Amino acid sequence: MKKIFIFWLVGFGLLPVLWGQSPERIQVMTYNILNYRNFTSYCPSAQNNPTTKEGYLREVMAYALPDLIVFNEVGGATATPHAQLLTNVLNVNGETRWAATPYANNGFSSLVNAIFYDQNKLGLVGHWTISKSLSNVDLVRVIDVVRFYYRDSLLSINPDTSFMTVVGAHLKAGNTTADAADRATATAAVMQFIAQRFPQDNVLLAGDLNVYKSQEVAFQNLINYSVSAARLYDPVGQLGAWNNNISFAPWHTQSTRNASTNNGCYSGGGLDDRFDHLLVSDEILNGTKKVHYVAGSFQTIGNDGNHFNSAVDEGSNNTIPSNIRTALYNISDHYPVILSLDMTRLGIGLPEWSKDSSWKIQTRGQGQFIVSCFAGGTTFDVVDLQGRRILEGSAKEGKAEFQLREPYSSLFVRMFDSAGRWISSNRLTP
Repeated sequence: MKKIFIFWLVGFGLLPVLWGQSPERIQVMTYNILNYRNFTSYCPSAQNNPTTKEGYLREVMAYALPDLIVFNEVGGATATPHAQLLTNVLNVNGETRWAATPYANNGFSSLVNAIFYDQNKLGLVGHWTISKSLSNVDLVRVIDVVRFYYRDSLLSINPDTSFMTVVGAHLKAGNTTADAADRATATAAVMQFIAQRFPQDNVLLAGDLNVYKSQEVAFQNLINYSVSAARLYDPVGQLGAWNNNISFAPWHTQSTRNASTNNGCYSGGGLDDRFDHLLVSDEILNGTKKVHYVAGSFQTIGNDGNHFNSAVDEGSNNTIPSNIRTALYNISDHYPVILSLDMTRLGIGLPEWSKDSSWKIQTRGQGQFIVSCFAGGTTFDVVDLQGRRILEGSAKEGKAEFQLREPYSSLFVRMFDSAGRWISSNRLTP
């Protein structure tokens, strides 16, 4: 007779609370790094040297100490610039903690996003791209969607860790009606994706949105979407007409330069636009699902509120060291934007799971599993820590049987509803 081992991954208040851990703080950065290793007639290598830029980027990274980065304006013709950021900027001087999410392009754009994360704190669950509008027309650039899980130190004891979905976007630049329409088309596609896959979940959108005011349709799609559960929020609540408006001087993110533009490679005009954003879901804003925005942590690095229509190197600026002022001036015409998130850590014996997100997992040896997600589901898949799909299949009311034919160290099983929307995930341990 075969032995059946049943592991209940849900607490019903039967276990005593032994101890908990204080939250771990994660710093998130978005940064448009201006044609990194993308050379054009108006911005050749002589005006935007990549090796010099990498040196300055290393200084900014050492100063800001991010754990999760969304870069915009990375050369996209090949995956090489994406990889060079990892090897030439992040994993340097013996550092090995950084990992990259997959390179993605639509086949015709010269620029892509590049997302990097501290693999000691975060693990990759999945990566998707949004490349088409709701009417199946190509977007200007690919929008990346990445799902992470928090690598809690107690994962081996309790797999109920937190998850977060990050959307990396760089929308169409320009102030024409057509440009604004392109941006609106892109954000409509983003919000439908979020509403279908990750409603009422930890979602963060990062990137250069190129919007001039919050009233623009593209931005309204994000903050006033028809499905209220999927809406995103500005953590600092600074909504309005940002362009050339001194009232928003502390929140502007472009430009680091005034008159000196390296022959048009950089945008000038000084600091007077809020293009770069970090938007969060209600769940992150209020910390209802174990990921909590840290009030007061939102910051445009190098913007002291006193440089309206001025370059970063003009006058005095006591908020950053002089070497960082020089680095920001030389890297890009955009400033980096950061915020902090507190990740709720597990506690031994805590009843972490609620009934609607709990699982029961049975193993029958030789890689055979019976999994039951109490929240239901009609399809499932199994992915590894790099987000690669191992298998997929049908489920009946959240229950599925499958067999893993190859040895594994750690995998995730994910359950979806009939519309393909993610319901819940759990870790499979050998």
